[in-house]
Amino acid sequence: MSIIQGIAKGGSVSFYDFPIEQSLRFDGSSYLSRTPSTAGNRKTWTFSVWTKWSVTQNGTIFHQYDGTSGNRCLFILQSDYTFQANSGGSGSNINKIITSSLYRDSSAWYHFIIANDTTQSTASDRIKLWVNGVEILTTKTPANQYTDGLCNTNILMELGQHAGGYFGGYMANIQFIDGQALDQYFFGEFKDNIWVPYNAFSTAGSGTATASDNDTATDSYGTNGFRLTFEDGIESLPVSGYTGNQNAFRDKSHNTNHWKTN
Repeated sequence: MSIIQGIAKGGSVSFYDFPIEQSLRFDGSSYLSRTPSTAGNRKTWTFSVWTKWSVTQNGTIFHQYDGTSGNRCLFILQSDYTFQANSGGSGSNINKIITSSLYRDSSAWYHFIIANDTTQSTASDRIKLWVNGVEILTTKTPANQYTDGLCNTNILMELGQHAGGYFGGYMANIQFIDGQALDQYFFGEFKDNIWVPYNAFSTAGSGTATASDNDTATDSYGTNGFRLTFEDGIESLPVSGYTGNQNAFRDKSHNTNHWKTN
């Protein structure tokens, strides 16, 4: 793996109020991992990532697997260029969305946000997906209300790999909010009709987080939440679930949920 220097989104620094300074290049044979010491909120969470593909074949972004056939937490660009977000579940009770839109432009940056909230009374609200600030309204397979999914359990988390299928390309400003289902404006905003980064959360983990549309939430990443900016490069850090110091990327949230390199 290698750190790619510079502003990942490109363009003038003055245009971007919240520029992404660095991204991580996944070489198609490496990935990041961590094992949480405890499970977080399995009903309600939000995942945000800026990504640019270089290999558009089963590009896994995030993965958790408990060994049960079909029971995976999986965010992936599939081989047909559609995007799938699957939060896992018991048997057929899986909170899942698969796009009809295709994301095949390997020269473009895409911003994906997945918000999972099975406490919602309306089934279609239990999983939502935004791409570059636009909600994707497509066929969903919603879980039953109050279902605990597989995402955010205390089993191995992986960024960039599942079942030997590796991600090739770039990821930047990866954020996971444990315990809150949030919309796109906590992570981005439109400027001159261009979707650009915005960050509502601080490293303090207290007070109020204000979105770019002035909506508010609790300024907390929650128990298993994290933010990976890759700005410090690879460090020797203790990593939860592993023995001793490891080569890892530092979690820049108020937590210490660092990610091991593999």
